Amino acid sequence: MIDLSDCIELGTIAKTHGVHGKVILRLNNLKFEEILKMEQLFIEIDGLPVPFFVLEASKKNQDNIILSIEDIDTEAKAAGLLDSKAFIDSDSLMKTADPSLHSRTLLGFEVIDINHGRLGILDDILDFQMNPLFRILDNEKEILLPVHHEFVIEINDRKKKIIVETPPGLTDLFQ
Repeated sequence: MIDLSDCIELGTIAKTHGVHGKVILRLNNLKFEEILKMEQLFIEIDGLPVPFFVLEASKKNQDNIILSIEDIDTEAKAAGLLDSKAFIDSDSLMKTADPSLHSRTLLGFEVIDINHGRLGILDDILDFQMNPLFRILDNEKEILLPVHHEFVIEINDRKKKIIVETPPGLTDLFQ
């Protein structure tokens, strides 16, 4: 079972949409483009994360998306999800979205290397084509770390921490 502390909160199921089980997800600090390729999400039901496959997602407006979710095919089933929080596994978000798009969500997170300790605070995600970089600030020191799923071990949305394992020698450049 997945731990919700390893997930990023997408938002809340705000309303039903139509009679075929679609729901409107009100997004928290994310935009539709950031989760465009989302295949699975977790909905908190009775305090537990329940996985659902996303069949279709469409943009209603800047802060709301319309979701068609597997096995939710009636208005009554959709109504049972109202006011539930929706989450995405942070690893899935890193793999499916352009990392520079969800920088708003991660800005201000503390970045910790499992071998070297605290690196600093995520200040920006620099959008270099094919090689986005985390810009980490620690006092006057700036660290640029490639945004790559091999380096990012965990993103803990609740604790606002990003756990990384930097490649050998990278942190030596910043000593």
